[in-house]
Amino acid sequence: MRKDRLIISFFVGAIALSVATLSMSLAWYATSTQLRIESIIITIDADRQLAISTKPDEGYKRSLSNDDLKECGLFSPVTAAHNEWTATKSDTPLFYDDTLYTEVEEASSTLLVSAGYFSQKLYLKSDDDVYVTIDPEQTYIKANKEFNSLNAQKLFDEYMAMVDRVNHDSDPNNDIPEDEWLTKDIYEERLNGLVNAMRFSVLVTDEDDYNYIILDPNKSEDTYYGGILDNNVDRYYDYYTRSVDGLQYERVYGEYNDKNLIVYDEPLAEDSDYKQPEEEPNAFNAKHRKNVKLFNLEKSRENGFEIKKEDSHTIEEFEDDNKPFRFPVYRDHPTEIVLSIYIEGWDLDSINYTMGATFDSNLGFIIEREM
Repeated sequence: MRKDRLIISFFVGAIALSVATLSMSLAWYATSTQLRIESIIITIDADRQLAISTKPDEGYKRSLSNDDLKECGLFSPVTAAHNEWTATKSDTPLFYDDTLYTEVEEASSTLLVSAGYFSQKLYLKSDDDVYVTIDPEQTYIKANKEFNSLNAQKLFDEYMAMVDRVNHDSDPNNDIPEDEWLTKDIYEERLNGLVNAMRFSVLVTDEDDYNYIILDPNKSEDTYYGGILDNNVDRYYDYYTRSVDGLQYERVYGEYNDKNLIVYDEPLAEDSDYKQPEEEPNAFNAKHRKNVKLFNLEKSRENGFEIKKEDSHTIEEFEDDNKPFRFPVYRDHPTEIVLSIYIEGWDLDSINYTMGATFDSNLGFIIEREM
């Protein structure tokens, strides 16, 4: 039997934004671009065929146009942490903007968001009872290097204009040495790196066949939903004053099992260097402030402290026989799925320097076998 492929293609315009609208939270920036599905192509050269619609009871066809599908107005990093909603079999995936803390260290709350990502219900039908899975040959998220190169040139030109203004200032102490200047290639590399933080997710909502998967097409390491951050962009990891002893402690954000298991080291006498001195500062790469007790991740883990790890899968996993995700599509019965694409805010590549990036992506479904 030949396998029927359903290919969903995304083409995204430039993700551009001025620094003035920067959001100082886990969602490090917001964008004003629109994300749209340009086309859905279903091959017809197969023994078994799929059809798709945005409505459960009508409109099934071999392809969908832009007019059939919704657009994403704002596009900003979110997180799929706190996904206990799967236990209640929610019919939509839930995404969060941030883990927010009040001035009282014991209190925390989560902020659910309804925008900043693409998500839409779609319906599949087959002319027989089949199992459908992800098609690894047709699934990817990749940088649009042509557009990123053009935007990198614009960003570099703006940067050099700033360097020229600074270096012609009356105070020579403000001059930026030529060997420290950024290059156009650096800007281009940053923009191309956005795709490393991007995710697909697919939710099958049927109560009997409920299933959910996060796809990380460019995964190079595990992502953890927690840690220390420079959220207020002062180049230092955030901290708080503990009420019981009046001492200052680095604040641990995110989703973890028990804050009482956190282990701290004694404060430094002087401010540290950046965590990664060779890299420019960002929310993950900041300094430890002197006189603040240091969060020790390794000792905390030895003490039983656990930060929740993202349960994501690579595309390569679908090349094996033991695929991590499949779902049934029954003959002439609409199977509802929710397709989402988003930037995972806890991914270490989700940083401000990716602003202005452009990417292309495909998500493919394929009939794996008959029932």
